[in-house]
Amino acid sequence: MVLRHKTVKTVRALPEQCVECILRVDRLLSTSKHTHSIERVAENVYHVKFVWRKLGMTKYFDVVFRVEREGNKIRYRSIEGSRYPMIIEFTLKPKGDVLEIEVYSEMKAGLMADLLGRKDYAKFIEDLVETGIAKLLTESSRVREREEGEVARCDKCILYDPVRGYCYFLRRPVINVIKPPCGGRDFIPYT
Repeated sequence: MVLRHKTVKTVRALPEQCVECILRVDRLLSTSKHTHSIERVAENVYHVKFVWRKLGMTKYFDVVFRVEREGNKIRYRSIEGSRYPMIIEFTLKPKGDVLEIEVYSEMKAGLMADLLGRKDYAKFIEDLVETGIAKLLTESSRVREREEGEVARCDKCILYDPVRGYCYFLRRPVINVIKPPCGGRDFIPYT
């Protein structure tokens, strides 16, 4: 069985910033609760041990990725012999003052499919991507210091997805951009 998931995220980052981060598997995937460990084993090759917890069980699965780049696409492709064949592909599309990141993933999970299932696999990929994006954005060169007296607004925060009306830090929709659900304590202004 092959599990597949496709999602689109929007960020206020420059394409070159995203490319730099996405090319580094150890940077992008390191903050997810589903990443147990990452080891760089060669140039552009990473051994990632994922973890999945469900119904009191903990399962680990290893994937060795080779990072490939073709123009605006960056692909993590498992190498031959990797226990779980997997692909995560990022396509970067500038759209005005935002950058759209289209993510496609598939995994030939075998017995893992019984544990994960399609919905769980989608949650797994969403967590990997969104925690990576939050890390990318907080380290972005477009971040600036908060000015004294500056009012926190979601639409002025680097962690806000203006297309989806979504906060990457809190990982939830924002109802009112002038009343941040974080109360302003996690507000990071951007240039």
